[in-house]
Amino acid sequence: MTSSEQLCLACGLCCDGTLFDGVQLEPGDDVRRLKSLGLPVTLSRGRNPVGRFPQPCKALCADRTCRLYADRPRQCRIFECGVFKEMQAGRTDPAAALRQVKKARRLADRVRKLLLQLGDTDEQRALGERFFRMQCRMEEQPADPAALATFADLSLAVHRLKLLAHDKFYTRPPQPSAK
Repeated sequence: MTSSEQLCLACGLCCDGTLFDGVQLEPGDDVRRLKSLGLPVTLSRGRNPVGRFPQPCKALCADRTCRLYADRPRQCRIFECGVFKEMQAGRTDPAAALRQVKKARRLADRVRKLLLQLGDTDEQRALGERFFRMQCRMEEQPADPAALATFADLSLAVHRLKLLAHDKFYTRPPQPSAK
């Protein structure tokens, strides 16, 4: 197994609802085939319907492999996180890349644990959506001091996870060079 494969199998953040809330299908993705393989694809209304499915992905297995790997949508085929790209380019060694992944996984697990403590058990929704729902719930109804303290811890954990994701995992389009 290559170090790139090891990194992806240690991570899975692009598929488990940590980094993304959903996957938008592109022209050429076979909506019928993906539905037949078990992805809950929905189509938007309009002249040119756009397909999408929510994260966490139903094709993600417990060992972080994809049961639809050969048939995955284009967006899934082309995505490479920043940690992966840095390692591929030789700017980060595999051990350092794996440490970044483990740090992000620990933060995501902390967010999940705090959400659970606050009563959110909906593991079938992306972390961002779960946090937003919890934030709305906390704003709508009075909470006891312990719940408020846990929500403060949750907010900080989500903030730390977002900072790390933006710094190390999300990729940016190349910037034009200054003349």
